[in-house]
Amino acid sequence: MRGVATAGLSLALCWSASARAASLDNLEMGGLWGTPAATDGTALWWNPAGVAAGQGTRITIEGAPTFATIDIERAAPHGGPDTVRLEGVVPYAGAVSDFGVDGLGVGIGFGVPYVRGGAQDPEGGPVRYHLREGRIEAIDIMVAAGWEFSDMVAVGAAVHYLKSGWSARVDQELMVDLAHEIEALDQDPGYTDDDLENPDYAATLDFQHLHDDAVSFSAGLRVKPVETVAISVAYVHGAKVDNQGEVSLEFGCPPEEDLLGRFGAQSRGLCYSAADGRASVAYALPARVHGGVQVRPTEQLAVEAMGGVVFWKVHDDYIITVSDITGRDAELPAESVALIERTQAWARDNQTSFWLGLDAKGTLAERFTIGGRLMLDKAAVPSKALIANNFDTDSVITGVLFAVRPVDVVEIGVSWSHYFLQTRDVTDSAFAMTLDPEAAAAERYFYPHGNGSYGGSIDRFGISGQVRF
Repeated sequence: MRGVATAGLSLALCWSASARAASLDNLEMGGLWGTPAATDGTALWWNPAGVAAGQGTRITIEGAPTFATIDIERAAPHGGPDTVRLEGVVPYAGAVSDFGVDGLGVGIGFGVPYVRGGAQDPEGGPVRYHLREGRIEAIDIMVAAGWEFSDMVAVGAAVHYLKSGWSARVDQELMVDLAHEIEALDQDPGYTDDDLENPDYAATLDFQHLHDDAVSFSAGLRVKPVETVAISVAYVHGAKVDNQGEVSLEFGCPPEEDLLGRFGAQSRGLCYSAADGRASVAYALPARVHGGVQVRPTEQLAVEAMGGVVFWKVHDDYIITVSDITGRDAELPAESVALIERTQAWARDNQTSFWLGLDAKGTLAERFTIGGRLMLDKAAVPSKALIANNFDTDSVITGVLFAVRPVDVVEIGVSWSHYFLQTRDVTDSAFAMTLDPEAAAAERYFYPHGNGSYGGSIDRFGISGQVRF
């Protein structure tokens, strides 16, 4: 037996669910067609000045089936192999036109510049206290306008309407708070760190399709000092979102031999109970600057060196609030509701990062286009904050494109990109949950430890259509 039954025991709850946040970047908006110097439908995102640098009407549509696998070898204690997988189709659509006015460009489109997610496969492995399943995204609806002066200098701006979404399902460790409450009553719970991550001392939290809307903007410049060279630069402003929605909770129960722990859960109405409530998850999306230098040595060949800086440092915390809690089967005591309904900050600790790339496209026999791309994307997440729901790593991205023009105004393309993800070994995880109150991590770090090895790969297949008239 562990201790004796003691009245007045309180049980504090911590919230820690998130999708695989990482840096959230989708660096292939519009696939291999999209670059800072683009003048087709992808210019809406990459550089609104590009909408004025082309002629006629240009439409770009792409759907990209994407398959990601993250392999994790979590270190002891409670270690072992685990896998997080993501499968989905990433869309992009953009249409721009000059409406017959020389120098004018206007356009409208949508894409998903921020997207990450994943689910354990199989569910219930060593990282279940970091992530069972989750998704975070922001769909961007863009309206842009631009003007080109004397076929040399183009300027443009866009308004971005963001539809943010956030969902997650995760197990939450409760033993730490339970042990501290028992010790506050001068009782010895008998728990050790080896007892952590026991499902009997956990709550499963399901944040169900939280969402928010936000508005942002971008501006760009495109200069052609000579006919064969285009220099482009654009700024995309960040945004703050506060996703709102429903949350459900299902609690375990300490085993009968743990008299003190079981009594504490039962007295709070939490033993094998379920509850529903409202939740909000607030965080910041970053601003960025990107640009490129495109050279056209011949009419059939375009080569572009490009890169960008993403100010991920603003993505430092999730601010999570739970409210309006109602017991599903029975009314919860007011003390338990008060403990559940609180606001907490959960560390992300992202850092400003950058990316570099080289893109080339060439036209063959007037009807065929081939292209290739090489990119380096630097990680934004430091090792101390790297866990399964916050995975990020240095990535080398290689891509190839093949397109055919069956008629003069239509071009159909297929592409494939492979992401080589650098393996990261974490030995200094700040998420090191412990029963020792003097050694406990800072208040923003509530997950069990994230030490271990992380690696994997991403494959993206693009199917696109371009229309020009």
